[in-house]
Amino acid sequence: MMPHLKPVEKIELSEKHIGWRIAFFILFLVIAASAFASCVGTFFSVEPGWHEIEADSAGETNCGSEFVFMYYLGGSGVDATAENKALKIVYTDACEMAHKLFHNKEMFEGVNNVYYINQHPNEVIEVDRGLYQAFEVLKQYDNRNIYMAPVYSQYDEIFYCEDDSQLVNYDPRLSENVAAEYIQIADFANNPEMVDIKLLGDNKLQLYVSEEYLAYAKENYITDFIDFFWMKNAFVVDYLAETMIENGYTHGTLTSYDGFSRTLDTSENSYSFNIYDCVDLTIYQAGVMQYKGANSLVYFRDYMMSDMDRRHYYVLSSGEVRTSYVDVTDGFSKEATDSFYVYSKDMSCAEILMQAVNVYVAEELSEEAVAELKKAGIYSIYCEDSTIKYNEPGLVLADVLENERIKYITELIQ
Repeated sequence: MMPHLKPVEKIELSEKHIGWRIAFFILFLVIAASAFASCVGTFFSVEPGWHEIEADSAGETNCGSEFVFMYYLGGSGVDATAENKALKIVYTDACEMAHKLFHNKEMFEGVNNVYYINQHPNEVIEVDRGLYQAFEVLKQYDNRNIYMAPVYSQYDEIFYCEDDSQLVNYDPRLSENVAAEYIQIADFANNPEMVDIKLLGDNKLQLYVSEEYLAYAKENYITDFIDFFWMKNAFVVDYLAETMIENGYTHGTLTSYDGFSRTLDTSENSYSFNIYDCVDLTIYQAGVMQYKGANSLVYFRDYMMSDMDRRHYYVLSSGEVRTSYVDVTDGFSKEATDSFYVYSKDMSCAEILMQAVNVYVAEELSEEAVAELKKAGIYSIYCEDSTIKYNEPGLVLADVLENERIKYITELIQ
């Protein structure tokens, strides 16, 4: 049997000292609110040290998902929590702008980006300084890769093929007709009289396209004349890095998923970068490169390391690979070796890339070409027959792999 419960009685409050009661009640609320605010503040506070800074995905679409930004908060002597908040705003804004500037498929209000330029050939266009500087670097090194845009759009189709039988429509190694088409486009791409970005100063430029090429494009349903394609993040990481530096944030590193890295720190703090090697479809961490201070690094590879890589790689059932490293002379994808690291303390990622691209996008790795890069101030690391080869005197390679399956050694080359 359930116990009998007394009915709830009405509770009367004394009206004596009602003012004090109200005052104490208000004081209780203030104390409770302060305690709650303190708890919330503690929950959202950030301790000094290394943290990953993420772009705010709640805002406009940005390129933050393609980068890892590690930063030592509080390293400059300011409050780590305040620095984290301010840094995240600057980084998010930079990621949003970079996404818009280099986008080749979508137009954004108030931004004359790569897509906009493609839609307005032979017109004078004013662009953001960041995009203009990217074209300046291309022009400085006489790099014509961006003009292979029509071929790049075909490689996009390769990377989204579901089986090998679909490649024949896009792969020049499997179709003579496709190979001939790519060579014809390469002829246009390598001829400034057919297509060229003309830099006019004051951030103004013109995508010049000849009448002959316009007619060919119309006949072959070509809409893109320029595209940064796989090179894009070299320019984006430089844009992000320079934005951080201009705003006084130098205690960190920016690394893209596809192999472009900038260390912003000009001090003598120590940093490291993993060196990978692919042997018989198995990826090994062969060693760890250690360095100090600011550094720019470009990492070429002919294998996938994450799901995001599917936009740049296709592996055939035979084990052959097609990559986005397209040779500007003939439209074939080429990789000189499995992994190739090039770096410099004095150059940006884009500047390194401009000088190293033809060394890697080749049938084989040339020791002479690697030596020429060194003369230009660009050092190299690559693996060959379980040997980590490098050409920077004094470079420290730590944690060199040795196990029951494979043993690596190091070799300083000239």
